[in-house]
Amino acid sequence: MTAMQERIIDDPRMVAVKDLQLDPGNIRFRHITKEMSDKEMEDWLFNEEDVRVLQKQIIVDRRVQQPIYAVEGEHGKYVVREGNRRTVALRRIQRELVAGKIEGFEKDHFDLMPVNILKGTGHEIDIFLGQIHVSGPKEWNAVNKGSLIFTLMEEDGDTIESVAEELGMTKGKVSIYYKAFKATEMYSKRYPNDKNYVPKFSYFAELYQSKVLKIWLEEDPSNLDYFTDLVGNNKLHVTYKGVRTFAKIVASPTIVRTKAFNVLNEKDGDIEKAFEVLDAKGVNSKGFWATVSKLQKALTNASYEEVVVALDDNSKLQMLKETIQTLEGIEENIDNRSKDGSVWT
Repeated sequence: MTAMQERIIDDPRMVAVKDLQLDPGNIRFRHITKEMSDKEMEDWLFNEEDVRVLQKQIIVDRRVQQPIYAVEGEHGKYVVREGNRRTVALRRIQRELVAGKIEGFEKDHFDLMPVNILKGTGHEIDIFLGQIHVSGPKEWNAVNKGSLIFTLMEEDGDTIESVAEELGMTKGKVSIYYKAFKATEMYSKRYPNDKNYVPKFSYFAELYQSKVLKIWLEEDPSNLDYFTDLVGNNKLHVTYKGVRTFAKIVASPTIVRTKAFNVLNEKDGDIEKAFEVLDAKGVNSKGFWATVSKLQKALTNASYEEVVVALDDNSKLQMLKETIQTLEGIEENIDNRSKDGSVWT
């Protein structure tokens, strides 16, 4: 336990489950714009977060294995900051015990639970939760990490450096999560009718992880709006594949890229149709190997008479020499990589 954790975590108390309130500020509810009642939060978690599996596990173990952390609320209640899913599972178990649907327990078996009381500032508690879920054993998914990092930087004023140190992450990773979640929030304002916008985070995370696309964004800030519209109009289809294919288009020669973008911008255009432009021009790997295959056949089937004319034509002779040098360079690179794993040069 760190010094900060020792300072903000009070001794456990036995708290009645009926006095535990779900946290409306829970990261899982960030995309829900309307204020939710405790009952609505419970139903949402039960239906969306697979609490049923957790409920069965608690019954098998006859107790909650992982601790619940809460802050003191009003009127003797406690707001759960860590353990909302466990709280929902306990509520459901209590009801089923009372209804006689579960046997082998006293009806009050799960009425009281040990709860660790948090007494630090909101920022300290956010850091504590991050240490559990970002770099700790109970890892959150990427979008929840992004949401926390965004909160720490936008609302609490933390820097990339301080967040990286507090959560045990690299500065590069913190930057990607922050930019991706910020872009996701911008997307939600640009496309307000998309009520379940949070999963779009994965598109933007892939965007900021791509070296090619990061350079593309730096060249023209409005490119982020263009990319956001591709996401909003479902032109990229499957998240990581669509974004990676888009990166190949961006990295292609200007003439090919322009034609691919024109296809993408058509009303019925999408990433697959745009990528066909690269196929047709032999720019992608499939086109490359088709070209290699044609070259191999041409050289293999070339007659002596066809080759010997190079002796009287310096341009043809130079073309042959450069082709041979290029192939020898490729062969050398392949040999080096197979021997010691060195990078392509």
